[in-house]
Amino acid sequence: MVSRKTIARMSLYRRLLISLRDAGTTHVFSHQLAKLAGLTAAQVRRDFMAIGYSGSPTRGYEVGKCIESIGGFLDGPRRQDVALVGAGKLGRSIIAHFSGRRPKLAIVAAFDNDPAKIDTRVGGCRCFAMEILESTVRDLGIQIAILTTPPAAAQDATDALVRAGIRSIVSFAATPLHVPEAVCVIDMDITAALETAAYIAREAPAAEVAEVEVEAETDKVAAPLMRQLDTLLAGGEVRLDELARCIGAQIISGEACPQRIVEKIYAGDRVSDLLNEASDRTLLVTNLMSLQMIRVAELMDVPAICFVNGASPEPEIVAKADSAGTTLLVSPIGVFETCGRIYQSLAPTTAPAVTTPAGA
Repeated sequence: MVSRKTIARMSLYRRLLISLRDAGTTHVFSHQLAKLAGLTAAQVRRDFMAIGYSGSPTRGYEVGKCIESIGGFLDGPRRQDVALVGAGKLGRSIIAHFSGRRPKLAIVAAFDNDPAKIDTRVGGCRCFAMEILESTVRDLGIQIAILTTPPAAAQDATDALVRAGIRSIVSFAATPLHVPEAVCVIDMDITAALETAAYIAREAPAAEVAEVEVEAETDKVAAPLMRQLDTLLAGGEVRLDELARCIGAQIISGEACPQRIVEKIYAGDRVSDLLNEASDRTLLVTNLMSLQMIRVAELMDVPAICFVNGASPEPEIVAKADSAGTTLLVSPIGVFETCGRIYQSLAPTTAPAVTTPAGA
C-alpha cells in the first residue's frame, strides 16, 4: 500500500508538470522539479521509481510522458464520483474550483438541509436533501465524500456517509471524526493551518536571530563531522536500534520500528536545511523539541528524531510522533556529543576526539 504522503507528492508533481507543459517546457530534471516542489532531488527520483518511470541522464524527465505516468498511478480506470455534504459558501467554492479539473474525478451530488437549496443546482451539481443522503449515495455508487458541514453536524453526516458505503472522506469540518478502521478520513483544518502560520510569523524572527549567532561557530565542527558520518554510514546498513544503543538513547516512541535502516545523520535545528537534506533513511539529531519538527519529519518521511540533553518531549509531541509513525529517541548528552558517539561506534579504532563549541 502506497503511503498518503507519496500520493500527495504525486498529485503535486502532476500539477507542477502540467504548469511546465502549458509554459512550453518539454523536459525537466529531478533537481528542477524538486526545487519547484520544495523537496529533494533524491525524493523525486525515489517517487518516480516507485511508479516505474525513469528519465534520461542527459535530458531529464519528458514532461508529457511523466504526466501520463503519474495519471496511470493516481487515476482509476473509470471515473470516480464524489458527494459533497454542506452546500454553503465553502462547499460551493470547492465545487466551482474542482469542476472540470480532473476527468476521472467528479463531484456529482451535493447535500444540504436548507430548503432553498434542495432540488436546485449548485455549481452545476444537483443538491439533494440530507434525508435522502444514504439512499442517493448508495444508488449512485459513490465512495468518496467531501464534508463541509459545521462541526456540530459533522459526526451525524459522517455516520450517514459510512452507512451509505463511503470509503474516503475529505473533511473541512475542523472536528475529530469517528469512523470504522476501513474508512479513510483526510482532515483539511484551515483554522489550525492559519494559526500555525501566525505562530511561525510571530516567533520565527527571534529564532532566526538566535540561529545566526551560533551558526558560524557550530558549522566549524558540525559540517566536517556530518560528512564523516555520512561516509561511514554509506559503508553498510546501520539499524536505528544499534545507533540508539551506541548513543545510550532511550526509544520513547515508535518502539515497533527499531530495525529501520539509517544512512544519514542530520544534526541541527534549521528546518530549511532539513528540507534539503532529509530522506526516509535520515536520523535527525536536534535541540528543537516541537510539534513543528514532528510535522516536518512526517512531510519528509524522516523515520526518526533524536532529542538531546535528556529532555523528555511533551505528551502531545509523543502522540503526534506515534500518529505519524516517527520514532523518537532521547539522548542523555548534547547534539555534538551524540554525533561523536555515533562516529566513535562506527569507526572505533580511528575516531578522533570530538570537541563541542562553547555553549553548545
